[in-house]
Amino acid sequence: MSLRFTQSCPTCGRRVQIRTSLLGRTVACQHCKGEFVAETGLESDTSEGGMASMEANDPLMERVELALQRASATTA
Repeated sequence: MSLRFTQSCPTCGRRVQIRTSLLGRTVACQHCKGEFVAETGLESDTSEGGMASMEANDPLMERVELALQRASATTA
């Protein structure tokens, strides 16, 4: 059994299951036959400051931060 991950096809948008052994290689969507490079999306997040900048731009993370600040202010 091989490990797999899913990625959206940039051509048709459908989710495609891809073997991890194909990471970084060009693969074809089995639905539309569009070709794209297999990427998990984690490569860019592991770069220096990648995760921090992603969290800083996430509105949900901003709301969580605000809720945590409010909770700590009421308990202090």
